[in-house]
Amino acid sequence: MILQTLEELEKDIANAIRPVYLVLGPEEYHCDQALAILKGRIMTPGAGDFDYSLFAAGNADVAEILEAANIFPMLSKRRLVVVEDVGKFREADSDALLTGLTSISPRSTVILAAVEIDKRKKFYKTFQKDFCICEFPHLKGVALERWADAFVRKNGYRISAGALKRVINIAGADLRTLASEFEKLMLYAGEEKNIPDAVIEDLVRASRQQSIFDLTNAVGRHDRVGALRSLGNLLGMGEHPLVVVTMLARHCRQTLIAIEGLQERKNPRDIASDAQIPPFALEQFLAGVRTANPDTVSDMYISLAEIDRQLKSSSLDGRALLESFICEFV
Repeated sequence: MILQTLEELEKDIANAIRPVYLVLGPEEYHCDQALAILKGRIMTPGAGDFDYSLFAAGNADVAEILEAANIFPMLSKRRLVVVEDVGKFREADSDALLTGLTSISPRSTVILAAVEIDKRKKFYKTFQKDFCICEFPHLKGVALERWADAFVRKNGYRISAGALKRVINIAGADLRTLASEFEKLMLYAGEEKNIPDAVIEDLVRASRQQSIFDLTNAVGRHDRVGALRSLGNLLGMGEHPLVVVTMLARHCRQTLIAIEGLQERKNPRDIASDAQIPPFALEQFLAGVRTANPDTVSDMYISLAEIDRQLKSSSLDGRALLESFICEFV
């Protein structure tokens, strides 16, 4: 079974909580929300220390994960086990996990999460047949505008169609970024509950997202000095290093998608759609893509994954790690 919207997930869990879920990207904002919805439904508030276990596939042993899934809950009705980055499992580990998941405790739920996995392999096909997949694709075009409009209206605010499209054009199609921008605009609107067209350019362009674009564009141009300066600006504004890592990794994925599109002689607008690049940034982005080495970009992506792991598992200085990354690759 495959669910592709948060509304479908909420309707499904209203009937019953399933024992196993696969929460799959590429839309990471919806993946995070799906995890939050499931955790909120499964866990008793304050029971996290007793009834919740979190593992990362790159570091976790399958036997340890299954052992956690067979411990009875203490304070909640169900025990929750979350495993991140399941695409990193070796095939033998994936097979062992699939076998073990068929006999976990009836008082447990296991959620496996990944941005992407190989859908041709047994792991995904078995999940599709035997378990529940929550798969969230990127939103594009009209679907993206509908989501943005619903987000604003759900919060009790109004925005014109033209202003809404302008926010999307400036901020891009990443839902986490868009949500942040709309929250800022709603804060400005205050009790008026109407977001003025006139403030879009100033408030959105002055955002951290614009600085993120400056950083990724500098990386794309191989401008080391500019990249280090933009990194300093972002961290100086209070941006967390993990957010910078996420955006740089996203830039690497977009670059690899665009490189493949250019090799296939796709129309630039189709490449922009595939890579989720806003129209105003496309020309500059493609200029960087045309000079990019795909092997180097892949190495950058792997390095960023390692930095992400280090930041989550140690007290290393995020600024120093990111500066070293820029000096090595830019």
